[in-house]
Amino acid sequence: MREFIGVFSAFLEVQTGLVAEFYGVIHAMEEAQKMGLTNVWLECDSALVCAAFTARTNVHWFRNRWNTCLNYYEKIRFRVTHIFREGNVCANKLTNLGFIHRKSFY
Repeated sequence: MREFIGVFSAFLEVQTGLVAEFYGVIHAMEEAQKMGLTNVWLECDSALVCAAFTARTNVHWFRNRWNTCLNYYEKIRFRVTHIFREGNVCANKLTNLGFIHRKSFY
């Protein structure tokens, strides 16, 4: 069974799109770990972020948090898939809300 669990938006000041994508994925994985989830399917509209999981790429912006994320995903049933930006309308709306209101929310 698949279940929607929650949503968040964060204001990150000025960042690149790639840094924002990694931040979102890392934050989502941290929340999944806090909830004790053992089955996680992550959809991401950044092919680079998806590939970083497969290749275990080092992400220097968030080195410790990224390594914790990789260690967690190796202990659970985890799947990451690329979704085209056009299919990720909800995430784009949340991005705009965080930027416009300049605050984070769950």
